[in-house]
Amino acid sequence: MPARLAKLVADKVITGPCGTSVLYPNSGGNLHCFTAITPCAVLDILAPPYREAAGRKCTYYHDYPCSSFSTGNGDELNDANEADDYAWLAQIETPLDLYMRQGDYKGPAIRV
Repeated sequence: MPARLAKLVADKVITGPCGTSVLYPNSGGNLHCFTAITPCAVLDILAPPYREAAGRKCTYYHDYPCSSFSTGNGDELNDANEADDYAWLAQIETPLDLYMRQGDYKGPAIRV
């Protein structure tokens, strides 16, 4: 599968305690990456949950700086600051070191 151009919506450090972060696929995207600065756990609630048979597949990507590829149609990003807001995403297999555990959320209601 060829790499696809993606626009960065947010790049931030979140420290606890903090409010709920919500990602919507149709407004801002649902691609996310977690990088721990200190030991932590992430509770990633998916609603509805991934279910490949229902067309809700979990997909993984490797990101490349925007300058790594050409768009191929002459629509190059000329502003270096603008290029920092974009990356090329190439689909990859599920990472071998990924650990996810599925369960039912029984905590307090999450208000968005």
